[in-house]
Amino acid sequence: MKILRLIIAAMLLSTFGSLWAATASSKLEKPKHYSEWLTRSEMKRVPQSYLLDFSQRPKWSYVMGIELEAMLDTYLRYGGDDIKDYCTEYTDTMIAPDGTIRAYKLLDYNLDNVRTGHFVTRMYQNFPEKKNLKAMNTLMRQLNDQPRTKEGVYWHKAIYAYQVWLDGIFMGLPFRALTATELYSPELAREIYDDAVDQVKSTYDRTLDPATGLNRHAWDESREMFWSDNETGLSQHCWGRAQGWYTMALVELLDAMAADYERRGEVIDLLTRSFDNIIKWQDPATGVWYQVMDSPTREGNYLESTCSSMFAYSLLKAARKGWVTDPKYLEAGKKAYEGIITNFIREDPDGTISLTDCCAVAGLGPGISDAVLKAAPKVKENKRRDGSYAYYLSEPVRDNDAKGVGPFIWASLEMEDMGYNVDSFKNKKKNSPKGKKK
Repeated sequence: MKILRLIIAAMLLSTFGSLWAATASSKLEKPKHYSEWLTRSEMKRVPQSYLLDFSQRPKWSYVMGIELEAMLDTYLRYGGDDIKDYCTEYTDTMIAPDGTIRAYKLLDYNLDNVRTGHFVTRMYQNFPEKKNLKAMNTLMRQLNDQPRTKEGVYWHKAIYAYQVWLDGIFMGLPFRALTATELYSPELAREIYDDAVDQVKSTYDRTLDPATGLNRHAWDESREMFWSDNETGLSQHCWGRAQGWYTMALVELLDAMAADYERRGEVIDLLTRSFDNIIKWQDPATGVWYQVMDSPTREGNYLESTCSSMFAYSLLKAARKGWVTDPKYLEAGKKAYEGIITNFIREDPDGTISLTDCCAVAGLGPGISDAVLKAAPKVKENKRRDGSYAYYLSEPVRDNDAKGVGPFIWASLEMEDMGYNVDSFKNKKKNSPKGKKK
């Protein structure tokens, strides 16, 4: 009996030892930089890049493009063939050898589906493949034919006929400018730059709320949508992430446009004006921003990580590039980044980190009108998405949404360019409001 007990004890020790070893080996080793840490955390959580964004099957989506492009930049800064392979896996899965894009429909005129092309163009610049070039040309063809308002601004989608969303400015224009720079003659590229500048200026003017200095989520040229004001065509609020999309669009346009392009100053002026008002709405206690940006003190509002990451990245990059020179912009960017680390970055037991308090999604409609039905006969109305304060608070909040992961990685790379790393913040991470709802 004693011998049997010893054998059983030895077996148990061996089993527990193996389990401990497996757990230890599966724990992610902490990288030195937050950009690498979140990149590798996401790769551990989602081993197949085409299943990012909580997908159950391969999906062509702007969110994958944003997160993977940030990972690409992490690879270009620090190396790591596994990161490169993770990025390549997506284009290899979603783009066929003949350049056909999986599940993409050009005639949907969906600007969201163009945004993924920005990542594809970046991949093509670094690792040229003919199939990716063909896909880029397909997406450029969509934008050549994309329906527009009378003022020449892209409709957000066919199902959102005559509607200009801040989201759409980010989804379409930076890709078109970047790809034109890569593929077209300087003369033709400048025509595309001109069109982009005209669109961002018109959008700024049409969506501006003079009372707050911020931009409303969207504008309906027809003024027929249930969510739009009958006189102005505006939606009801400034949603933080929509403002973030627009701000990042300006940053990316400046990155894409030729250095000697004569209208760069107009984009810098828009960016400066946007920053001045964004900073006014920065929460002084935490350094981050609220979900419904223009209503920070209202019951139920919460500090939101995706828009905060977008603003941090944009401020930090614009300061580094010299597009804005007043020290207040750099200081606001640093304060925002530290606020993100304090309020939204969680270290998990498996050695990964998570970006918390991400609004999963928000939009407007679709609504029904004769014009919409003509453009998209199969559209289904969704009056829940009415742009009200209550609506923006009703959407789910989750961890590690790609729309925040990508901008946080980019913001981290900006901070790391100034010498910051994980250890720089270990003594600054204290108890905080953590974006709790009021």
